[in-house]
Amino acid sequence: MTTILSDSDSYNTRFNIPKPRLPYKVDQHLSVRAHVPPEPTNSDCCLKFEARRERESIDPVGRCGKHPPLPGVFTSGAAELKTVRLVRAADGYSAQLLAVRVLSSDINLPYNTDLLVKKYDPLHSDHEQDEAAYAKLADFQGSLIPRYYGSFSLSLSIDGTSSREVRLILLEFVPGTCMVDLDPSKFTQSERQAIMKEVIDAETTIYIHDVAHNDIHPRNVILVSFPPFDQARNIVLVDFGVAWVNRVTFPKFQEQFLLGVPISPLLRWIDIERLSGFDNWIDWDWKLWVEHNYEHTRGSITEYMQEVFGPRDRGARQKASVKD
Repeated sequence: MTTILSDSDSYNTRFNIPKPRLPYKVDQHLSVRAHVPPEPTNSDCCLKFEARRERESIDPVGRCGKHPPLPGVFTSGAAELKTVRLVRAADGYSAQLLAVRVLSSDINLPYNTDLLVKKYDPLHSDHEQDEAAYAKLADFQGSLIPRYYGSFSLSLSIDGTSSREVRLILLEFVPGTCMVDLDPSKFTQSERQAIMKEVIDAETTIYIHDVAHNDIHPRNVILVSFPPFDQARNIVLVDFGVAWVNRVTFPKFQEQFLLGVPISPLLRWIDIERLSGFDNWIDWDWKLWVEHNYEHTRGSITEYMQEVFGPRDRGARQKASVKD
């Protein structure tokens, strides 16, 4: 789970002191150690009162030292990486993204190809790991989701005399185009419908395997090919930073959400309000289109599924079920 921090009440804004520059650049060598993260924590992403007060009175570097990443376990593997491109490296993002090449490694990492480093740098955001989702969806790595090469830790110098740990994961650099960078007007309606069906089918598949992505948006959909689709791999879902493993964040409510049971898109996708960011891609009657494409799943819907996953006041019902 991710908390992107606002600068409105930060130490740096209050005292007009700039944050340290991002320590990432092209041709930089990164020495990383294999690291097994702890289990995901079940907490919301809101800063508590004490944390807000601390954030106003202690500079970010000091807070990094006071609150190091959750420990996990270091293993014997190590690798030397070289940054070849800054994909997304700026303050305020929940993670920094770098394209890298493997220079040396004593673990099974691919050479001679770009990989994606996703760094969880606490100096620029508060973050909990999303590795659990990749582990849960191991069967779909390299197809519906990026291939996952492991979790690592990087030691970064603070002032030449001390250092801080930054956790990261190493992923396949998916070849393709992010949907948010495409112009919907360049596609015919039938092509856009084909893309949206791929999105629904991919998200439904990972939900059947008990991972709720929670951030399906064009920025998190990569098109590997274009309609008419005839490849084994057409789209890839990325960024599981706010995903829930086992469908909900709190274990005591998992049974209510029918783990392992397929839930029809007629329930989970027919609500147009679910489609944040896809507005410009859809110029047809969404409800009728979903019903036409997924009518064959209607027989699987039970009254209980309709109550929990159905489109009418779904959020209110889920909140009510949690209270119960």
